[in-house]
This record gives sequence, C-alpha cells and structure tokens, in this order.
Amino acid sequence: MPVLNTTKWCAPKHGLALWLLALALAGCGGGGSDSGLSAAGDATPVTAPTIAAQPANVAVTELQTATFSVTASGAAPLSYQWRRAGMPIAGATAATLTIASAPLADNGARFSVVVSSSAGSVTSAEVALTVQQMSVFLLAGQSNMEGNVNTDLFKTLLGELALGTSSSTQARLAGHIDLWHNKIGINNSSGGYSSAIPELEARELLRLNAAGLVGANLTSPYTRVLCSKINTPVAPLTTNCGSPFGPELVLGHALGKTAYSPTSLVKVAVGGTTLYVDWRSPLSGGTVGPLYTQLRTRIQSLKSDPASVHPLCKTQSCRWSAFVWFQGENDSFNQANGESYEQNLKNLIADVRSDVGSPTLPVVIVQVGGWAQSLRYGKKVAAAQTAVVSADKYARIVNTADLSPYYHYDPAAQLIIGDRVSQAVQALLAAAPAP
Repeated sequence: MPVLNTTKWCAPKHGLALWLLALALAGCGGGGSDSGLSAAGDATPVTAPTIAAQPANVAVTELQTATFSVTASGAAPLSYQWRRAGMPIAGATAATLTIASAPLADNGARFSVVVSSSAGSVTSAEVALTVQQMSVFLLAGQSNMEGNVNTDLFKTLLGELALGTSSSTQARLAGHIDLWHNKIGINNSSGGYSSAIPELEARELLRLNAAGLVGANLTSPYTRVLCSKINTPVAPLTTNCGSPFGPELVLGHALGKTAYSPTSLVKVAVGGTTLYVDWRSPLSGGTVGPLYTQLRTRIQSLKSDPASVHPLCKTQSCRWSAFVWFQGENDSFNQANGESYEQNLKNLIADVRSDVGSPTLPVVIVQVGGWAQSLRYGKKVAAAQTAVVSADKYARIVNTADLSPYYHYDPAAQLIIGDRVSQAVQALLAAAPAP
C-alpha cells in the first residue's frame, strides 16, 4: 500500500472509509498534545501527573536544615514548583525543598508543591514546618539527683547488658541487685525491701536496653546532650553532670533520640540538703537558701552567658523547657520541715517559673522512696509532693516506691527513674508546651 500523504487526506476526497483509515494511521495535521496520543504516535494516552508520596510535616531545631520531598509519577518531563502559603518560592523547582538554617520565624510556615507536565498539573497536600527553640532542662535536688550510687554494681550491671540478652540475663541482673542489697541489709527492713524489687529492676533494665537507652557507654550522657553541674562555687559546662550515675543519664539518652535534641541538661544538686533551709525560695519568706540562689544564677545565665548553658545558645534561641525536682529525704527527719514541705514546694515551683519567665513551665517531681517514707515525717513529705502535683496541671509525679529502698537508690533504680522522668517530661511537653 502506498504511503499516505496525510496533508492530502484531511478531506474525504476518496471516500469516507479510506479517509478514516488514514486519519487513524497518521492523524490529521500530524497529531499533537490535543490528539490524545503519545509523542511516538501510538495509542498510549498522555496522562496528567499524580502524587505517589505526599510531603510530610517537618520539625527541626532552630538553624537546623529542614527538608521536604514529594514523589510524583506521570509522563516525563515533570516540573516542580514549591510554594509557601500558596505563593511560589523562587528557585524551588526540584522534587525536594531544602531550607538551610531554618529560622525561628519559619515556625508554623506551610508548604505545598505543584507538579506539572504537558498533560496537566497536580498540587500536593499542604504541610507544616515546626522550628523549635533548643530545649534546656533544669534539674535540681540532693544526693539522689547528684547520682550517688555504688560504682561497682553500676559497672557490673552495664557489663551484663553489654554481653547481650539471653534467657539467663534477667536472672543474673536480679542476682547482682539482690546481693548488693543483702550486703547493706540494715537499710532494707525499714524501707520495705523484698525479692520483687530486684526482679522488677532487672526486667526494666532489659526493656531500657532493648530501647537503646542503656549500654556500656552510659557513663556519659547522649552525644547530642551537654550537661553541666552547679555546686558551690559555680562550675563551668562539662560533658556530664558531675557524678556520672544520676537520672540524667537515661533522661539525656531518651531526650537525645527525640525532637528535643540537641539539648542541654543543667543540674544543681548537693547532697544532705533541705527545702526548708538550703533550697528555701523567696516566696517562703525568711532567708533565701544558698542553693536557691545558685539555682537562680543558673537560670539567669541563659540570658547573661548563654554559651555556659550550651554552645549553640550563643547563636540561636534556647528556652527552659522543664524543671525536674528530686529531693525530700533530709526534710523527712524534722517535723517543721515535713509539715511545711507542701507550701515550700509550691513556693519553689512558683519562684522557678517566675525566674524562668514561664507560668506554665512543666515540672516533674520525683517522689521520695521507701527509705525516706520510713522516716518519721517521710510520708508527710511524700503526701506533700503528691498534693502539689495534683493541684498543678503542668506538673507530674514520678513514683519510686517500687524501687530500691536504700537511701541512695541502687544503680538500676537510678536508670529506671531517669526513664520515668523522661516519659513524664515528654508527656507534659506534648500536652502543654512551655511558651
């Protein structure tokens, strides 16, 4: 059959049937995008692009890089145009949008992308960018906040966990904990020690290990967390909080794996101290305690010397995100201390929030445990801590009565307490973030 001259067959000069055949083979006028055929001239339609994977919301810390991406399909070539609040962003014409050094001003900004081809276009869902200030957590209290534990037992437990988990690991962990408590048995009966305690602590250690929150390197906080300890006199920033065995270890590791990283933990802790005297805050009247003065100095340093809190605070905005209080044992010895503890604790929290500049600052109280509650006024202190939290929707309590009853918690208990503090802090931040 001779080759048809399509320009001549655009009118039915030689019969309708032959004209229709020629039109089907070549198209009137040579085809094009309006013909519904592909560029190769076959019968494959040219389809508009579709989005296979929508962009997702992104949360970053101020000055970190934020990245949005979209996956689209359709006849090539595809073109992209990202938009902010519906307006095109100059130069943002790739499948990925990268915002380097996201400023705090971008918090809440909304983005979408239009994907286009010769056959049409499609617009993605609109997504949000959250730019957070770097979180700084304030920790304060006495010896258990300092982290006074048995170093040998601490290393033994971490050594067992480093060997991996087997059917006998839990039993060995519980055995080490039980043996240590038997050696200090004089403190066990008054604190309500039982074999259930090492068994619970061993199970919890395995859970923390499976979550990546404990390990052989636990003697330093998570790599993206810096920690400093304030005693008398004020100490500079360090890589840990003084004693390497406090609750900030697991707290730091847990926070370091969340949106609150990088972050900083600041600990003001001195053993053998009371809320009645040493930590007495201005609202309680009388002489302000020397340790509250130290605490206030550290709070104010975020403005006066931000690099002393965290090097990044020198170039970006940092905020106090939560206050963790772990104290009360020494107030459990004395009637005046115990009976005034509730009001003094309310005053402490109010003064800390005032100094921080946030009336809704999340507060976590670690309740005194079995040993302190066995003292004459210990139950009064524990009840006061519960009452304060019950009346404060921005506060939570961490129970420790099921853990080591020794006046210095055993190492397993300290790690578990750190995890419980982390859960309480994150729940508070999710429910009522500090401004």
